[in-house]
Amino acid sequence: MTSRHALFSVLAVILGLAGPLTVARAESVIPAGFAAPPRPAPGVNTVADVEPRVPRPAGEPCVAPLFAPRQFEGVEPVAFSYTPPAACPGPWAKVVLEADFDVTAGRQFDRTAIIHLGGVNLYYGTTMEPRKAIAPAWHVERDVTDYAALLAQPGAGEVLIANVVNETYTGRLTAGARLLFYPASTATPAPAAPQIVQPISGGLARLTKDKDRLAQTVVLPANVERLALDVVAQGQADDEFWYDCVPDHLASDKEGRCGGGAFRQVEVFVDGQRAGLASLFPWIFTGGINPYLWFPAPAPETLNFTPSRIDLTPFAGLVNDGRPHRIEVAVPGVRNYYLVTASLLAWRDAGASSTRGRLLHNTLAGPRETTDARHVQVGEQGLNGRIDTRLAQKGEIAGVLQTSHGEVTTSVRYAMSFSNRQSYVSNDKVQIGRMRQSTRLQVDTRRTDASGTATRREISSYPFSSVTQETITADGTNQTAAVDLTLARTEREVTSDGRVWTRALSNHVAPTAQGQFNRAARRFQNASGSSVQAYRLEDSAIGCYGRTVVVKDNTVVTARDGC
Repeated sequence: MTSRHALFSVLAVILGLAGPLTVARAESVIPAGFAAPPRPAPGVNTVADVEPRVPRPAGEPCVAPLFAPRQFEGVEPVAFSYTPPAACPGPWAKVVLEADFDVTAGRQFDRTAIIHLGGVNLYYGTTMEPRKAIAPAWHVERDVTDYAALLAQPGAGEVLIANVVNETYTGRLTAGARLLFYPASTATPAPAAPQIVQPISGGLARLTKDKDRLAQTVVLPANVERLALDVVAQGQADDEFWYDCVPDHLASDKEGRCGGGAFRQVEVFVDGQRAGLASLFPWIFTGGINPYLWFPAPAPETLNFTPSRIDLTPFAGLVNDGRPHRIEVAVPGVRNYYLVTASLLAWRDAGASSTRGRLLHNTLAGPRETTDARHVQVGEQGLNGRIDTRLAQKGEIAGVLQTSHGEVTTSVRYAMSFSNRQSYVSNDKVQIGRMRQSTRLQVDTRRTDASGTATRREISSYPFSSVTQETITADGTNQTAAVDLTLARTEREVTSDGRVWTRALSNHVAPTAQGQFNRAARRFQNASGSSVQAYRLEDSAIGCYGRTVVVKDNTVVTARDGC
């Protein structure tokens, strides 16, 4: 059976050759407080931005370069030196990382792009693939205000964009990055950022089937009162397509079927105890499934991953005793490899030299999994039938801490559900692969102190389906691909005095591509494709930002702003 991941490598040569279409654009309707990217004009076939940029306070920022624009070639990381801006010593209302990328026209894979400072990740994403006559350029931003303690000191960093350039892969990648510091003021005070920002991965860790845990020993101050871990876990090689992986007994390198099953997530452990979860969004890079599904509208977060923040505060009373403690990050099911970054954030009690506490309870158990592969058979042409995978996981972790402002109790409750169905038809006439997946993680955090009880609820939901088909005809082969993917995240906070804040994000994309391969002419013909991407972000304190982009034959037809 032809690998679903390589099915359209020939089709990709011809798709997207239609000329630009001219369609009127609606006027922008964007509330103050949102920072919208430039709206793509009809005819754009490079990058169509929908995701908003980081909002900024008023006033001019101080700029601290990380590295000047330069070309990246080879696999070795490039070192840089960092110096905080002398004119803005802090405190800062906000710190924003900005990076600009471009790739020359030609042929090139999507590449992973990573920026670290002192081993702490500042940016993680992938790059756009170019085309023979198209050279994409794009801009990314990340709010790194919580890393102010790290950024206040000079340091050494590195940027990694492993890009091979030769006679076949001709696209040359250029990137440059900087930090923008916005001084705090009465109108925009500095947030309560952590005083400790400590790398756990030491830059980048590689997790494999034989070494599936990142482990680091830390010693923390005696007055820690809050803890969190920022994590990014990116699948590489076959693990890039983890949602299509099958149980190990059905895996086949020859047929392009990866093992490990169709479930991946991040688990965190403190001193051997399961301490938190993060669901993995199925990032699809611009070379994923079929490159021409993603011109010029890439899948959600493809160019700029959002780290998962895992609250470890219930363990604060255990790890603030001045002794070494072990932090571990795992990705169950990894088969090829995952690249993982993790940074520990710690807030200290300014009014006490030490805090003391204990873990009240921890009922977070491992996932309950059922995989049903009874209805799938392996034949000469590939798989026929279906594979069903379901998982569920729940539990609560609670701890108490004695601080300078009284007793504080923190509980974090997790409820995860996951399902994945893969269906296959494989014979000498047609090969079809269908996948439908649902991921949902709810995290409820509750904090009680002398002022009352504050709560926070976060829900991540990632519905995802894909269909690929290759049909043999008298003249050649018809090939099609379709994806429907949504990133949905909601947050709801209620303060101890009853104030409520909500935020809801939805980023949905639904591209298709099709074409016919003519055996006699040895080329594709009648190639076409389309896509619709709809982004909506609603914040109860700001308003609503929305952008919808319609694509036909890899060219923007129209872009509309408004909710």
